Amino acid sequence: MSNPTLATKAPQGVQEITTRQRSQFELVIRRFLRHRLAVGSLVVFLLIVLFAFVGPLVWKYDHTYIDGPSFSPPSAEYPLGTDQAGHDLLGQSMRGTQQSLKISLVVALIATTFGSLWGAIAGFYRGWLDGLLMRIADVVLTLPSIAIAVTLAVNIRGGARWWGLALVLSFLAWAGISRVVRGVVLSLREQEFVEAAKAMGASDMRIILRHLLPNALGPIIVAATVTIATTILSETALSFIGFGVQRPDTSLGLLINDAKLSVQDQPWLFYFPGLFIILIALTVNFVGDGLRDAFDPRQTLVRR
Repeated sequence: MSNPTLATKAPQGVQEITTRQRSQFELVIRRFLRHRLAVGSLVVFLLIVLFAFVGPLVWKYDHTYIDGPSFSPPSAEYPLGTDQAGHDLLGQSMRGTQQSLKISLVVALIATTFGSLWGAIAGFYRGWLDGLLMRIADVVLTLPSIAIAVTLAVNIRGGARWWGLALVLSFLAWAGISRVVRGVVLSLREQEFVEAAKAMGASDMRIILRHLLPNALGPIIVAATVTIATTILSETALSFIGFGVQRPDTSLGLLINDAKLSVQDQPWLFYFPGLFIILIALTVNFVGDGLRDAFDPRQTLVRR
């Protein structure tokens, strides 16, 4: 006599239901893709990046071209017109956008990395070390940013390299990020997974790098996107007052500074670079909003 079967078949005509557990990364991507404004902003931002870094490789005039007619309005030959020196504004805008993006991305990378580590260490150890690290961050936060940036930029101005300006702005941007990360780590350090890591003998630095910072990734990414937007505006302000990127190089802020006296007669010189600044700042902020919603811990229930 054969053994009774332990498995039962689904009734005929009834479709079998299969489920698959989604990873946290998949949930974040799905929530972000449902944020239409953030997705659209990401597409626009990527197009701006292509314009800045691929455009100069295919456009016939670069930012050093000076053989065009002075103050030529937008035309088929010069789509964004030319300035007083005969520079093609399209080539100048490509180079200016590229330099402004390079500065903002480097600042976001340096400030986010340093600020995240600073805040994570302060939040994890607490006590006197937390007090010391946060008081230092508070001092940096109270510094008048533009005045300090001008002072430091003057000292590195020997041709004002873009990376020197990026270092100056990074010094002024990390403190705010450290406060955000510290607040997240203060709540995470009491979670059970941290206690489990300690019980297994994990070192403090391993817990910070492998457990705390990855779980604080959402606020960190949002802080990085905000830093990109604010750095674009800070670089524009410094270049506008003459302490940012210097000729023969260029940036969006420098293009606006050069065109400030021509707004009435040659408005294309002012408004086209200004449009790129507005687009970069807005798109990055909207992408940050989408990432904030996607990483919202209140929406991280595991779905099947």
